[in-house]
Amino acid sequence: MTKKIFFCLLAVLTVFSSTQAQTTRTREAWVDSVFNALNTGKRIGQLFLLPVSATMNESQLRDVEAKVKNDQVGGLLFAGTTTPVLQARIIRRMQGEADIPLLMAQEAPAGLGSTPDSLLAFPSPMMLGAIRPDSLLYQLGREVGRQLKLLGVQLYFTSLGDTARNPAPLRMSRLSLGENPQRVAAKSVAFLQGLQSRQVLLCATHFPLKGITVTDVQKGHPFIQPSLDSGQVYPYKQLFSAGLSAVMPASGSFPLFYANSNDARKNEFNSAALASLYTGPWLKQNSGYRGMSFGDIRSTAGMAKNLRAGEAELNAFQAGNDMLVYPADIGDAIRRIRRAIRRDETLEAQLNASVKKILAAKYDAGLNTPQPPPVDNVPATLHPAKTRMLAERLERAAITVLRNQAGTLPVKVLDNKYFTYFATDTTKVNGAFYEYLTRYAQTAQYIIDENTGTDVFAKAAERPGTIIIGIFPQTTQETIDRVSGMLPRLLNSNEVILCDFGNENFLRTASRFPTVITTYKHSPELLRSVAEVIFGSLPADGQLPLAASALLPAGLGAATPALNRLGYAVPEAVGMDSRLLARIDDIANEAIRSQATPGCQVLVARHGKVVYDKTFGYQTYDRKTPVDEQTIYDLASLTKVSATLQAVMFMHDKRLIDLHRKVSLYLPELRRSNKKDITIMELLTHQAGLQPFIPLWPQTVKDTTFLPQYYSRTRSAAFPLQVSPHLYTNQVMRDSIWSWVIQSKLTEKPPRTPYPYKYSDLSFMILQHLAEKVLNQPLEDFVAQNFYEPLGAYTTGFNPLDRFPMQHIAPTEYDKIYRREPVAGTVHDERAAMMGGVSGHAGLFSTANDLAKLGQMLLQEGNYGGYRYYKAETVRLFSDRMYKGRRGLGWDKPVQSDWNSPTSLLASPRTYGHTGFTGTCLWVDPEFDVVYIFLSNRVYPDRSGRLNSANIRSRIQDVIYQAIFQYCANSQ
Repeated sequence: MTKKIFFCLLAVLTVFSSTQAQTTRTREAWVDSVFNALNTGKRIGQLFLLPVSATMNESQLRDVEAKVKNDQVGGLLFAGTTTPVLQARIIRRMQGEADIPLLMAQEAPAGLGSTPDSLLAFPSPMMLGAIRPDSLLYQLGREVGRQLKLLGVQLYFTSLGDTARNPAPLRMSRLSLGENPQRVAAKSVAFLQGLQSRQVLLCATHFPLKGITVTDVQKGHPFIQPSLDSGQVYPYKQLFSAGLSAVMPASGSFPLFYANSNDARKNEFNSAALASLYTGPWLKQNSGYRGMSFGDIRSTAGMAKNLRAGEAELNAFQAGNDMLVYPADIGDAIRRIRRAIRRDETLEAQLNASVKKILAAKYDAGLNTPQPPPVDNVPATLHPAKTRMLAERLERAAITVLRNQAGTLPVKVLDNKYFTYFATDTTKVNGAFYEYLTRYAQTAQYIIDENTGTDVFAKAAERPGTIIIGIFPQTTQETIDRVSGMLPRLLNSNEVILCDFGNENFLRTASRFPTVITTYKHSPELLRSVAEVIFGSLPADGQLPLAASALLPAGLGAATPALNRLGYAVPEAVGMDSRLLARIDDIANEAIRSQATPGCQVLVARHGKVVYDKTFGYQTYDRKTPVDEQTIYDLASLTKVSATLQAVMFMHDKRLIDLHRKVSLYLPELRRSNKKDITIMELLTHQAGLQPFIPLWPQTVKDTTFLPQYYSRTRSAAFPLQVSPHLYTNQVMRDSIWSWVIQSKLTEKPPRTPYPYKYSDLSFMILQHLAEKVLNQPLEDFVAQNFYEPLGAYTTGFNPLDRFPMQHIAPTEYDKIYRREPVAGTVHDERAAMMGGVSGHAGLFSTANDLAKLGQMLLQEGNYGGYRYYKAETVRLFSDRMYKGRRGLGWDKPVQSDWNSPTSLLASPRTYGHTGFTGTCLWVDPEFDVVYIFLSNRVYPDRSGRLNSANIRSRIQDVIYQAIFQYCANSQ
């Protein structure tokens, strides 16, 4: 067996070696064929990397064309700001004029990851230095390489290995990955390898020098010995070992040292020229570096000696550089270098070696088979959704928890706690941070600045809870000092979390505060992400790349875990096509145009991330109040599964009830009724023989008069239960309704046969009584305390007018039969209204965002926010299909291959959920890991059936699955 393995490995190595050898031979053959076709002048032309710009006029571009065609320059360097479309056009034009493919280079003035005037900016080097996993730098390198190749660029200039000197001033704009050489090296190599995987070469700039000693000067040319800092140089040595293609040391002004006084007198080069022109060749001779050396001709501009045309380029060539960047006089330079070669055979050998290196680099970059860059739709191709996802992922990975002394982060407990947000900036863009905080917990907001009175802080300090303070780039030092001064008072009874979005002054003093998060910069995505970190839908793992102060050293950063709460992401992050998902907009707008509903909310979550959350239309057709994320809707029959069923699942989970036992075992009042033999299981599956619908309210009204024993127009101790905005009933009504339910007739069936499936609200009215009897608590209090409040679903609950103003609640119907007035803020269902807004079958209100938390908890089989609500097997039991019907235990299920299915025909058989009469639905699909919610008030002002006849809800659900399938198809 061992021999077999040995021979298999030997065979694999033999094939690999053979392939590598063949590749090398092909490369050498191409290089030799091109090289041999060049005369001396054209070989010299290959040395030049000519600067170009997309801002050049036509005359300037024709001048570049002439140098490309006549002088056979080796390549073009795009420097400064440009636009992708213009750059791609110029590259296509110039490559068309070149006999030998040009090496197209791109300078990154904004640091690592910057591309031509990008529509999408990647994080700054400082942020990238805060990212812990180096694999993300590899992905960034691959993406930057993809974009550059798309534009027709093969060579990237950047200060990749630059290490910030310690101690370094903390600046958000630093172009360094950090002050730790080992971390800078690992990240630099990862980025380089990502570029290489796309056949993009890299030229590292800013090679660090402490000083230069001139050891000799012969025939006007100096010999140097650089003074190097081993720590600063370490990243570059690692890049050399990883196959760095080129290096171009930066020019710098620093004192020069000389081996003797004669050398000082004979040397005509200043420190900038020595650093730029002579360091690269020295590296090739003394450090084992095998790549190309680039000399920056601009470094000779400040020399005391007046150089003649082409002389600076000749000096750079004689110094030993392979390519000459930013040449000033190409024609004169070619003539001077040709004359020098004639006088010195060693220079000819140097020229040939350099040209072959350049041609080999072109081969490595794929220029042996050049592809002209596309010029159509360049911006969209440069920055598809996957690129935006990577940019966001990099930003999120950089978020750093600098201090978390008391383990405040992530905030786990949401119930019985006050949340307060202090904003130090009131601009609209920063308001998004508060909006995302409110998606997790009900949060009060105060605006503070240097003039804010102490009463604001005192009010917040009175109530125990969590105080979140946002610090933005424009937050003044006076405001920061004011917050710092009030900190002891706030900490008496509160957790205090400081969130810094790129304020350098604050970061230097952040050690004063017990809990601090920093993002290094300000962006809309980071405003959202920090809220997610606070509440545990995102982990934080960043580390400080530079020391912020003596108490905040480089490398500091506490890792915080995720608590599997809902987060927010672009569709592609969870495997959905955003363009296809946008078709939901069309269907929702169609519903509003056709007056199927005045407004609606649509939410889609997948893999724990909300990827679609939009509102449409208005609360009513008068178009006065637009629907927003805070609009609360009557859920109607979603109450059954979102409230009553949750209580039943809880009781089963805690073994307080037996689903197979008769409900009369727990409710003795049923033992002498026709419902004495009904089991809990039969109630949950709607197979108890109960009447589908009993109106009940006619028994409390005579003609058009509300019977005074039941109703009053004013609320009082005797009539505490609100039926509608101007109608109240007494506690006796609940007892009367319960007695009418008990006395109700059963449906007819053949003898000795089970009752068939017949949907009935009465089942859940009975289950409400069961829950309240066993749990010894009103249903509304139980579900609030055990589910909605811990979930952070603070808008979910009964009787919303007790907690929210009327304008936040979408009205349902103008009731012309029973209540004879508009119904707004009170439950639409008449029987639930008669019970004061709380019933087992109706009465619950919510926003889509809060209802999604319940749906996600169920999708995660009872686990959410670091807390387990149910055993996983409980959720599976209730959501599985029962018998041969379309129901689970309480839940509705898809009807496969049936157009009358309540769901999309694309939904998996594991899907469970429910619809509501007011135009609502909640569907959970474990197979595709999806939560879908649609809320509307389609019954306003009357009970229109257009929403149902147009299949609005199921068509939207169709789009959800199509977006998943399309993404999968695009990924193949």
